[in-house]
Amino acid sequence: MTAAERFRTALRRNVPDRIPLTSGFPWPEAVERWQTEGLPADTAVEDALGLDTVTGAWLPADLGFKVRVIEETDAYKVEVDANGVTTKIWKDHYATPLQLAFAIRTYDDWKRHRHRLDPDRFPVSDDVIQASQDAHEAGAFHYLTVTEPIWFALRLLGHENCLEWMLMDPAFVEDIVACATDFGLEQAERHLAAGGKFSCLWLWSDLCYKNGMLYSPAVHRRLFLEHHRRIKAWCDRHDLPIVFHCDGLVRDFIPLLIEAGIDCVQPLEARCGNDVRVYKRQYGRDIALFGNIDMDVLARGDRSQIEQEVVTKIEAAKVDGGYLHCSDHSVPPTVSWDTYRFWQDLARDHADY
Repeated sequence: MTAAERFRTALRRNVPDRIPLTSGFPWPEAVERWQTEGLPADTAVEDALGLDTVTGAWLPADLGFKVRVIEETDAYKVEVDANGVTTKIWKDHYATPLQLAFAIRTYDDWKRHRHRLDPDRFPVSDDVIQASQDAHEAGAFHYLTVTEPIWFALRLLGHENCLEWMLMDPAFVEDIVACATDFGLEQAERHLAAGGKFSCLWLWSDLCYKNGMLYSPAVHRRLFLEHHRRIKAWCDRHDLPIVFHCDGLVRDFIPLLIEAGIDCVQPLEARCGNDVRVYKRQYGRDIALFGNIDMDVLARGDRSQIEQEVVTKIEAAKVDGGYLHCSDHSVPPTVSWDTYRFWQDLARDHADY
């Protein structure tokens, strides 16, 4: 099987020749470390270890506000982004950027500016089309990403503000989500019409945290489920499975993804309590499972613990297809090259059907 065939078979919850084996999306700092520990500087991790390469295109979405820097020091930068959100970004350590102020604060603000979310502002890129065609010809797995509409609302309004508006004026938030859904689908349609060749639609949206969903399942069903179903209907027309990335504890979110017809959930953060061995029994016939190898275990470097983590999860999750192997989050630089190779060798040994 080609990588594209292998991934698409697994995403459809069927049995490929072996489970897809990904790099786990290592941090640049991790790769830099590995290059001092044996990874050739001119060799990609996937090529060095015979893993399946995952590539894709992210299509932009914003309201077109002028981007400008308000303040900058050696430690941080404060800037206004293209959605009018003022954000503080730290330079010297990894941390979530801090949102400080917002151009869209009320429903009236949104009504004045929603016309800016216009696909005509974002012409189809010849480079995106060519890259997708090249990947298709090579049999590579190459995804398409458009803005996930709920995440767009959360980022546009700020998480706390958006969650409050879901209760105080749900029509406001739903209108943003509806417009963002229309926008994303029109972008995707234009890229397919221009000759784009993609293996799946991959949506990225962190709608959960370590203890569960950011809002209730009832709110999701009332405000957002139909928009995910619209995305699914579009994908079905184009034979594109959907991967949905969501950090945090997704235990209560998975049934909502299944109701919408989403094909796969990723990355299943282990530190938040997700366990692919449990989810396989509960949901394995209804949704593909992607990830869940605990990077905290790998960072400790104990090989017996790593073997227990990797082997038990692969053997449980790969039964009858529908499992794609990956970390439970991107691979941090606390994982050594020797440990990383040990993990991937284990995965390879248990990947075949």
